[in-house]
Amino acid sequence: MILMPTVSFRKDVFDKAVGSKLPLEKLAGELEQMKVEVNGVDANGVLSVEVTGDRPDLMSLRGIARALRGKLGVDKGVPKLELGRFSIKIVADKQALKVRPVVVGAVVEGVSLDEMSIAELFQQQEKLDSTIGRARKRVSIGLYDLDALKPPFAFKLAAEDAAFTPLKANGSMTMRQVLEEHPAGREYAHLLRGKYPVLEDSAGEVLSLVPVINNASSAVTPSTRRLFIDHTGSDRHACNASLNILCQDFFDAGCKVSKVAVEHPDGAKATITPDNSLQEMSFSASACNKLLGSSFKPPEIVSFLARQRIGAKAVGDRLDCSIPAYRYDFLHPVDLVEEVALGFGYLNFKPVVPSFFTRGSLNAETLEENACRDFMVGAGFTETLQYVLSSPARAAKSLSQGEMVEILNPVSGDYAAARGALLPGLLELLSKNTHYPYPQRVFEVGPVIVPDSLLPEKMRTQTRLACVSCHASSSLTEVASVLAEFAGRFKRKLSLSKLSSRQFLEGRQAEVLLDGKPVGSAGEVHPQVLENHGLQVPAAAFEIILG
Repeated sequence: MILMPTVSFRKDVFDKAVGSKLPLEKLAGELEQMKVEVNGVDANGVLSVEVTGDRPDLMSLRGIARALRGKLGVDKGVPKLELGRFSIKIVADKQALKVRPVVVGAVVEGVSLDEMSIAELFQQQEKLDSTIGRARKRVSIGLYDLDALKPPFAFKLAAEDAAFTPLKANGSMTMRQVLEEHPAGREYAHLLRGKYPVLEDSAGEVLSLVPVINNASSAVTPSTRRLFIDHTGSDRHACNASLNILCQDFFDAGCKVSKVAVEHPDGAKATITPDNSLQEMSFSASACNKLLGSSFKPPEIVSFLARQRIGAKAVGDRLDCSIPAYRYDFLHPVDLVEEVALGFGYLNFKPVVPSFFTRGSLNAETLEENACRDFMVGAGFTETLQYVLSSPARAAKSLSQGEMVEILNPVSGDYAAARGALLPGLLELLSKNTHYPYPQRVFEVGPVIVPDSLLPEKMRTQTRLACVSCHASSSLTEVASVLAEFAGRFKRKLSLSKLSSRQFLEGRQAEVLLDGKPVGSAGEVHPQVLENHGLQVPAAAFEIILG
């Protein structure tokens, strides 16, 4: 089970931000319709909520208050966000950009903080780092007391023996010591590939070892009045959206927010960050009504979107929408349809009894899949069922070839992409069962997601069958025999041809063809793959496309 991120904040401050004090039961009902679940209020007046992972803008007091004000009709349309002209710049070094290709920043003035609001700010930073940031790989956030620093700033590579005093450390540490001895260093060292990217001010003071840990000398405290914020990472859209979330929250709190210029090493024009321009997207009222089973008129849809803090203009049947820069979750016009449903209120839809009789039955594809399962069970294999969501790291352990379809805003790094093959999951399963006796024979029939540039959504679903036989005498001959019996059972013509894949042993692998059409591969699993999974017993496998 994947848990939703939990966010806690003071209810009295939240009520003030909303502009009204709702009873807890009514508040829970309203927030539930925004995909936010209330856990309760503790004895200290701290409200705890769980937020769906696809709405990182709701992972803070200000974000939820902003959305709730729209739902209650207090504020409508795109929230105001005025960004001051930049006065601070970051000079990015070419070598540092090879490690973290994206750098953006902002300045916040007029900050008023206490211990609780600092804890809430760091809580939001942590949630953004772990969700939209994919455990700091895609985005990592730095927050600094600007008055303790001397701009301009440099993003550069530091020497291994360069030293600073990191947060939660007793004294100065070299870069290498941070990665080897500091808890945060050990957790995130894998992101740096042996390099030491740092932010440094004009006095040579290290702000942070990016994306690991900040310098204690510029830590945010209750006396902080000006903040410098940096976001570094691998995805510009994610970095910009994450920065806009923080900027919008500070602006809503009455702070002055200003842009930062990022100068590039190739002499190109400086990038002014953040980019808070609105995302433009259109959809039709008729298509919306068809999906929702409704009969909303375009002006009504405009009003529903306004309650969701989205600007919209009706041009006949078409609705031209303006989406705030802090909304990271819009990928397709169907997302706007969901916003219409949320703006209208799911509880306001009236259930409709079907007007005609139908008789259900399994479709042809399901019947074929079930027949394949029956065959594999009869062949002595045990069926497994695994998540469609996986991670690039799992595929890399199996030397799996082919591009994975990555999730734009995953809840967890373990589920950061849609699987492009079944074998990595089966090998991972075997790696967790080495304490059981052999032979171990497992299979799965299930969907994988593969890129397809010819389709509008740029991906398609394939149903595949894969199996692994793991024991001392497993071989290509064994799995080829299973394939031959499989082909005979389903009246298909099997042939094998030469193949060269990193997953299998050279000379002990083959491309699988059914009725002359390439559908997959089979072979004896390469020793490196076995070692990567901690398997000390040989294994043979095949994976084919069904249909």
